[in-house]
Amino acid sequence: MTNPTPLRILITDDERPARYAMRKALESAEYEIAEVENGQAAVEFLQDNSVDLVFLDLSMPVLDGRGTLERLGPLAHSTEIIVVTADDSVSSAVDCIRLGASDYITKPYEIEQVRAIARRAAKRVTLERRLQRLQSQLDEKQAFGALVGVSQPMRDLFFQMQRAAQAPIDILIRGETGTGKELIAREIHRLSSRSSRPFVAVNTAAIAESLAESELFGHVRGSFTGAETDRKGVFEQAEGGTLFLDEIGDMPAPAQTKILRVLQERTIQPVGSSKSVAVDVRVITATHQDLEQAIADHAFRQDLYYRIKGVELQVPPLRRRREDVILLANFFLERIADKLPTSPRFDTRAIDHLLAHAWPGNVRELEHAVSAAAAMATDGLIRAGDLPLSRAPDESSIDAFAELLDLPLTEAKNKLSESFEEHAITRALRSNGGNVSAAARQLGIHRQSLQQKITQLGIRVERS
Repeated sequence: MTNPTPLRILITDDERPARYAMRKALESAEYEIAEVENGQAAVEFLQDNSVDLVFLDLSMPVLDGRGTLERLGPLAHSTEIIVVTADDSVSSAVDCIRLGASDYITKPYEIEQVRAIARRAAKRVTLERRLQRLQSQLDEKQAFGALVGVSQPMRDLFFQMQRAAQAPIDILIRGETGTGKELIAREIHRLSSRSSRPFVAVNTAAIAESLAESELFGHVRGSFTGAETDRKGVFEQAEGGTLFLDEIGDMPAPAQTKILRVLQERTIQPVGSSKSVAVDVRVITATHQDLEQAIADHAFRQDLYYRIKGVELQVPPLRRRREDVILLANFFLERIADKLPTSPRFDTRAIDHLLAHAWPGNVRELEHAVSAAAAMATDGLIRAGDLPLSRAPDESSIDAFAELLDLPLTEAKNKLSESFEEHAITRALRSNGGNVSAAARQLGIHRQSLQQKITQLGIRVERS
């Protein structure tokens, strides 16, 4: 499909035949190509023009590739720069990457290699433009505070939240761990008529069984050893507002019975007291458990289930709302940017990894991955190797393979080959304690070739 705006490419090389050959390799209605003959001309061109992708020859008169990178600085913040170098200049190319280049290729290069780089850049630019549109949509509607999402499942959820917030009825939120159930509960409270009153959250699975009654309903002084003063339980603390009972599916059976009575009568009796206290609270519960199965297994009370599910909201896992992944990743990146020495951004392969990952830990896993990657991105560019992604082999492999089926055969084969190389190299490096020379011997390739692959694939070398 043709991009609405062509990918803007700048070829920088002092040799006319080299520029001509690269232009011929890239010629397409989807690309807008310009040429300059040295680094100084490239700097001047970028001062006056917006460019998405630059092929920068390393060895040039007037201003070479390294000098060009030093001069570009903020001019190239949103531009992907590919250094083109001879085989014997790999160390210089790696140095250029430290200065802000995204990748490098060696002469003589394969035509398909250059085309693949351009396709990846086009994909990145398309994603960035789409992200800008999504961000604009999000900025127009800040009704859900910290909740971020423009996918249809999240739009549906936001609509249901608005309706539920106005209804005087208890709510059950269901979803996998890490999907943001407490954030949703807080937003419902904010949108409700109880927003000026307290919001109290408690993880019911973490309450010790011996202390459950005191934690939930409070106690009076002297009711047990250590009860030196009166203490309000969470129901009284949330008076007039909202009480959020998280992980209710893991609540011990005795506590389930006590909670059921309070939900039915809306009164509590503090430990050690003979008086009942009326409470006015809205109760929102949440669980990642299959409550129907828990009822069948006699692990959860059926009468409590029907009492808490006045309105039921289902939170979609992140793998079912993939168009929100990059939006969320940038949201988390912006949130921590002021704590970092640079303002990092994701390179193309990092975006590919974010989109292909299965996210078994959902939004919480994504937030942690972005924070860790941003801390490791010392040069301001987050690469695939910076992302500490957990493994979910079965589902992620299926998802990645399904994505390949939608690509042209040649591109799919290239991506599959890259994926295999990345896994093979990572494994060899780990088995050799991060020793590149030893890993190269194990893989049967030259050390220089392995170093080039490590840089191209964004693999982090960790020495033990």
